[in-house]
Amino acid sequence: MKTSLAASVLFALIAGGALSAQSTMGVVLGTVKDPTGSVVKAAAVRLTNVGENTSKEILTDENGNYEFQNVKRGAYTIAVKAQGFQQFSAAQFPLEARQTVRVDANLVVGEVTQSVEVTAALGVIATDSPAIHSTLTVEKVASLPVNVRAGGSTSPYNIIATLPGVQPDNGNGFGIQGGIPAQSDSSLDGISITNASGNSPLRALFPSVESIAEIKVQGVGNTAEYGAPGDIATISRSGTNKYHGAGFWYHQNKALDARSFGQTTVPAKIGNTFGGTIGGPLSIPKLYNGTDRTFFLFTWESFRFPRQTTVQNSIPTERMKAGDFNGEGVIVRDPFTGQPFAGNVIPTSRFSSVSRQVIPYYPTVNAGPADRFAAANFIENRSATIESDQFDVRGDHQFSPKHAFFARYSKKTNPSLSPNVLLLPTDIVKDGYHSGVASYTWTIKANLLNEFRAGVNYSFNQRVFPFDGYGFLKSLNLKDIPPNPIYNGIPAFRVDRITSFAKGRPGFSRSWNTQFIDNLTWIKGRHTIKTGVDIRKLRGESNISFITGDSYGQFAFNGNFTGHPWGDFLLGAPIQSGFADLQIDNDGRATHYKAYIQDSYRASNKLTIDYGVRWEFHPGYYDAGLNIANFDRTVPRTGRVIIPSDPRAPSFIGEGVRTTINACPGPVINGVPCTPIVTAQEAGLPEGLRENYYTQFLPRLGLAYRLNDKTTLRASGGLYNMIIMGSVFYSLTSTVQADVRSFTNVAADGKPVFLLPETRTPGSGVRAGAVGTFEFRTANQIDFRPPQMLQWNLSIDRQIGSNMGLRLSYIGNKSTHMPWAPDINQPQSSTQFFSQRPLTDRPFPHWGLIYSRDAGANSIYNSFQAELNRRFAKGLSFNFAYTMAKHLADNAGPNPGSWAGETGGGRVTNSLNRRADRGDVYATRRHRGLTTLVYDLPFGKGRQFMSAANPVLDAVAGGWSVSSILTLQTGPFLTPVYSGGDPSGTNGPRRGTDRPDRLGAENGSVSDPTAARWLDRNAFVCPGRAPGPLQFNCSVGVVPGRDPAPIGRFGNSGVGIVVGPATVGWNMGMSKRFYLMEQLSLRLEGTFTNLPNTVNLADPNLNIADSNFGRITSARGGEVFGGGRTGQVSVRIEF
Repeated sequence: MKTSLAASVLFALIAGGALSAQSTMGVVLGTVKDPTGSVVKAAAVRLTNVGENTSKEILTDENGNYEFQNVKRGAYTIAVKAQGFQQFSAAQFPLEARQTVRVDANLVVGEVTQSVEVTAALGVIATDSPAIHSTLTVEKVASLPVNVRAGGSTSPYNIIATLPGVQPDNGNGFGIQGGIPAQSDSSLDGISITNASGNSPLRALFPSVESIAEIKVQGVGNTAEYGAPGDIATISRSGTNKYHGAGFWYHQNKALDARSFGQTTVPAKIGNTFGGTIGGPLSIPKLYNGTDRTFFLFTWESFRFPRQTTVQNSIPTERMKAGDFNGEGVIVRDPFTGQPFAGNVIPTSRFSSVSRQVIPYYPTVNAGPADRFAAANFIENRSATIESDQFDVRGDHQFSPKHAFFARYSKKTNPSLSPNVLLLPTDIVKDGYHSGVASYTWTIKANLLNEFRAGVNYSFNQRVFPFDGYGFLKSLNLKDIPPNPIYNGIPAFRVDRITSFAKGRPGFSRSWNTQFIDNLTWIKGRHTIKTGVDIRKLRGESNISFITGDSYGQFAFNGNFTGHPWGDFLLGAPIQSGFADLQIDNDGRATHYKAYIQDSYRASNKLTIDYGVRWEFHPGYYDAGLNIANFDRTVPRTGRVIIPSDPRAPSFIGEGVRTTINACPGPVINGVPCTPIVTAQEAGLPEGLRENYYTQFLPRLGLAYRLNDKTTLRASGGLYNMIIMGSVFYSLTSTVQADVRSFTNVAADGKPVFLLPETRTPGSGVRAGAVGTFEFRTANQIDFRPPQMLQWNLSIDRQIGSNMGLRLSYIGNKSTHMPWAPDINQPQSSTQFFSQRPLTDRPFPHWGLIYSRDAGANSIYNSFQAELNRRFAKGLSFNFAYTMAKHLADNAGPNPGSWAGETGGGRVTNSLNRRADRGDVYATRRHRGLTTLVYDLPFGKGRQFMSAANPVLDAVAGGWSVSSILTLQTGPFLTPVYSGGDPSGTNGPRRGTDRPDRLGAENGSVSDPTAARWLDRNAFVCPGRAPGPLQFNCSVGVVPGRDPAPIGRFGNSGVGIVVGPATVGWNMGMSKRFYLMEQLSLRLEGTFTNLPNTVNLADPNLNIADSNFGRITSARGGEVFGGGRTGQVSVRIEF
């Protein structure tokens, strides 16, 4: 037995490993006692899945305990048999994913042939697990008025904002229990759906609402089975022994909506979602009967959202297209003679052959005067339709009580239209998502179980430009443009004052996650030992772009030659031309490995101790296209550039870059040697170009102590990781690899050197800036350490009555090694203008800015939470949750406006003092209250009253249900800023915004804030200025001779010093069910977000240099259902 167990554990440990080995199974356990309270050994306990009619059976141990592990979610019954006692049968009870349910059995003396059935006294509170979690069941997902289909998407992801402990920001990022969004992992049937290209969930990959069994959010006390402190798990529905299904139609339009604050009209909207679902036993007449064994569920859903967007362009008049500039207030001249063109008309014979082919793509003026140029003189509504089609199919099969299998496949296509400028054809956006998973559960012995799970999630987002760009390029006959571009595009003709014939490169991105998981569970006495591994193969692709025209060329016309930009364009005389020779795109890849072992020790029937440890290894992404480089600051004064070890990598470094950074073997400049460029192998680094961290061990400890049958004390503490994904990797891409050539087209006599289709002046076009001007955007700290969170909590749970539970919790955490974004080449503050400071003032004189993603920032979170939950009983369920929190951090940059991301927030104010940006976290509200309610009115068929009413009365008064979400929260923490000044003399404006000085103790708050004046501007002053007429002129330390000299410091105003507007959101839904037949019903529903259309103000203008500082001109939007009212009506037929 020991040999087989060791072999099984060894197999599990080498079979995989990466990101939390996320099982979706639950646990059913209990204790069997006789009438005297003594435990009953060797009693036979049978657990039956009611929907599938499948069973498992085990014996109680010497302590009278039983424990079923690896139990899939569903409805169950328990039956207990023991010699000398009547059979005990517990009535049906639900089991959620990852839930531990206790069902104790008190036996009655008698014959085993006799039986006694009791309603299982299932507690509402958690009694055997220290973890704090919240669950949205299938009923709540379908019933709560969140209108997930009303915003142009069918994804139900935003519904998690209705769960306790979840805090949204204004960008629909969700922090869980004091963590930032990147400190949470999202999974679908146990397989991560986090985007490999960036640490965020692939929201559109979520299945149809109809295919979801439940959504569970765990944020506190997760065992070693989970890597991140926050976990969002979505579980798909399975079929049962009974056929069930539905057909549905959801509709939204502007008549159901209301204007939000700042809007003059209700935005146009017509949205329709329709589809159906069916599930049951898989049976093929005369061939196969899947009853009790094989089950399926299939859902199809389509979404149609026709809409238009307004294209507004500034275009030449018909006369200007013909070369006639009369009435334009300019005399056009021949650049080669200096004389005016006769009649102020450029002859068509002088038009460039290139311009002739571009002019037809400029439409006719339809707004403003037709005989003279005016801005915005072409306005047209164009289709920007959004559509989606998706299906989910799941199959479950029970080979035997010891062997079970399920598989699911989901596919979604999400095309949309994105109009371009002028008469260029509309882009077709092709987004698609594929998700598949298979799971095999094997009960090796009654006390030894194994679950293997594998899955793939793939997404692609691609813009298709339906235009033969390469053919058009060849027809233009432009000379010396790079041959055979790797993408379909067009040249960019940028004409000042006029909408350019140009478009950026059609973008694309792809994300793959292939995951293998194995979990082994061994029950030994009072110990339940679980170990597992998880391997995740990650890949993220995306396009590269440096300038608008890239490989097709870019040409700028500013009127330098003829006196009018359009005149220069007609002649084909650009002031500048250029191109970027794109050879390959980003292709980041990595494999993450993780493993864990944990023990759930039932020290007594009252005390459960969970303890374990987790190991994680996240090597940095490498780039299959060799398009990455890193900067190593450990080499004094020069630093060094690190590139991949592949022999082709040096050829991708731009010639101009080498000159500008004085790459070796360059000379000594200002006493500083040349900049080394070395390979990863030479630097002793892996191909991810930063050190790997092999010793990330994450211990966990949790306690659950039952003070009595209705009261539990719970506590936990542990270290958790934050997974570093593609965002940090993409910082390294396209740093020194840019091959951008540009040519200035002005001869010594002021004439153009060339006319199109010629594109170059003599020379290579390589433009090498002065040493000290090239900016490295962005490095990774060479010894980057994975971020961690230390989390702790203490909770007391009390059951109230038979259906309500109260939880009071203190929850805290401290995050360390968090990413932040310094400029590691920032000099010390000075009273000297930055432009006049010697290069040697910088740590690395050969460089300009050197941005980096460093590990070292911190945050700390403390909160009190109260939750009152009523499970669904007698037609009513509700949940009330209140959180009071204090959250401080220094990783969000100088002026946070949302959650910090995987790479931190904005560029820091002072790279030499990270704590200058420490303050209240923008998105964590000091107070947040959330109430959800679902109530079936007690009238009509199957309900408390009028259950036998005649059909007419039942159709009128029966079958009504209401649902509600009420959100109350204080405002975000805001940060006043200014722009345009450099009081520290450190090149501050290049990095971004800075903060002003505060006058005394004032923070800008006013006693009676309004939209017109939320903050007092006079509480602040630009650094380097005094109160008075120039108080808000922040041009300090920028231009010598114009501005006052720098004052040698930054502004003294802090982060998050004022509170923004609070939010009140009340969503309401009402539905009516009509029974058409015994098993067939019709359900009509109307749901509204922000039903009373309460005005929830957005953040005010926070720039003190702007005269509109402190004013609010728009509403907050819908991140907490607080935007303008949206409505939805639906019809469902269910059987």
